[in-house]
Amino acid sequence: MGVPTPVAYKLRRGAAARLLARGMNYAVGGAGVLDTGFFQRNVSAQVDLFQAQHPAGNAANPCDVAVVVVSGNDYSFAADKDNSTSAAIAYIPTVVRRLREVLRRLRDDVGMRKVVVTNLHPMGCTPLFTRQLNYTGCDALANVGAAQHNAALQSVLANLDPTNATYLLLDVNAPFAAYVVGAATDRFPEPRRPCCESFDADGYCGQQDDDGKRMYTLCSDPTKHFYWDDVHPTQAAWAAVAESFRPKIQEFLST
Repeated sequence: MGVPTPVAYKLRRGAAARLLARGMNYAVGGAGVLDTGFFQRNVSAQVDLFQAQHPAGNAANPCDVAVVVVSGNDYSFAADKDNSTSAAIAYIPTVVRRLREVLRRLRDDVGMRKVVVTNLHPMGCTPLFTRQLNYTGCDALANVGAAQHNAALQSVLANLDPTNATYLLLDVNAPFAAYVVGAATDRFPEPRRPCCESFDADGYCGQQDDDGKRMYTLCSDPTKHFYWDDVHPTQAAWAAVAESFRPKIQEFLST
């Protein structure tokens, strides 16, 4: 977005004023719109933290910009609980309803002038799914679920903000798909195979056995891989994706 890295919420007390002026990151790893089973603060609780820090923020005294990133932790939690992608898809209306309330709060209760919210990437093209296909293709059902979430979120924003003045639905699905759905490219010769790959189908990147032996392999060049591990893109992937949506963000923030 062209904005210097904001201060993490937990580091706020020791941060210099010039750093705090950049903004603050309230995000919590593994969190979702709803509770995802690991006791993280969900997105509603993150907004609570912001309001506690800025009690004066309201529609009459607007703040500047909020960025809300939802990457699918709610659906991973639902799928793991029932061992079913279909169960995750059935969860979409519940997730989107809560996300709608979060977005409304940011505008009406907190007083945010602009809110950027991401849609879902093609989840079926993450190595979590593509590994079962020897990294040759994507899971169609998981991608259908992502598309349904994105359509529901787009409808929510159209109702919340018919003039498109406050909310920007940032499309990360299309630039992700450009690299991971189709054939390999020179930029990412391994678009669906992770750089860090577990020996065990149920293992994870960074896993070690009882003797400290690595239970995973690492690629020689992460910049040639779109994904770092089962679900997280590499830094090179994010840089490539950002090229496509940076102009849209800058245009939205300038109006």
